Amino acid sequence: MMRAPTLTKLYWLLRIGVAVEYVGHGWAGLSRSRAWLPYYDLFGISADFALDHMFYITGAIDITVGLLVLVWPARILLLHATVWGVFTALLRPAVGEGWWEFLERGGNYGMPLALLILVGLGGWSVRGWLLRADAPASVSDSALIGAHWAARGGLALLLIGHGGFGAFEDKPYWYKFFDFFGLTRSTVESGHLMVTFGIFEILLGLAVLVKPGRALLLFVLAWKLGTELLRPLVGQEWFQFVERDGDYVLPVALILMAGLYARALHQRRVATPEAPAPRGAPTG
Repeated sequence: MMRAPTLTKLYWLLRIGVAVEYVGHGWAGLSRSRAWLPYYDLFGISADFALDHMFYITGAIDITVGLLVLVWPARILLLHATVWGVFTALLRPAVGEGWWEFLERGGNYGMPLALLILVGLGGWSVRGWLLRADAPASVSDSALIGAHWAARGGLALLLIGHGGFGAFEDKPYWYKFFDFFGLTRSTVESGHLMVTFGIFEILLGLAVLVKPGRALLLFVLAWKLGTELLRPLVGQEWFQFVERDGDYVLPVALILMAGLYARALHQRRVATPEAPAPRGAPTG
């Protein structure tokens, strides 16, 4: 794999990332995470029925999707992963949790979308969507640019969304993160640390949108690994860390595809002739 073409490395990185994301999300379902109850209630499903049945059904489906992506990555699975990622993220603001929650899950839909663009759509043929989507030998410039922006947009959104938790929502569990480093609630509030760190993450997301250089992406990777690892360290379930693997996969994916993306942009500029000057206009 170390000697494999960059496109193959990128394909496998995204493929494993999508699989791990869905296994982690399914793990949350099988663990009957109480945070999911309002989402079932939105569709009229009682808490008792959800706890006894729906959690297991939803969790089992997600884990099945993740495992199938590993063994038979059909395009229909990647389409499902993208649409389901958007749908479940939209459930957060739908039950009153705020739009920052939708943005923070940008990796959940940005990562499968990037992979789907990379391997190509199935077209109007049912068979095309069901066929195994292996690592492509080559892709078009437009596909590379689209995959890049799906990954770049997903990473930017998750950083901005997570920053919004601290800057605007005052998430209670953030105090546990600060307490892990010996910072009491009164210290956090007097020093406006929640807002400071929240704005910092929002600025990180905007920086990714503007210019995702290698140094910035490596910092984002280290930052997200460190901050998300705080979840299990302060007592949250490990699936909270696992299901957010898009936070760690997307920075690496953008680093891998940097050369391919630059080449695709160059090829597009070369292939697009300049518009001829109007007759009589100075050329000189």
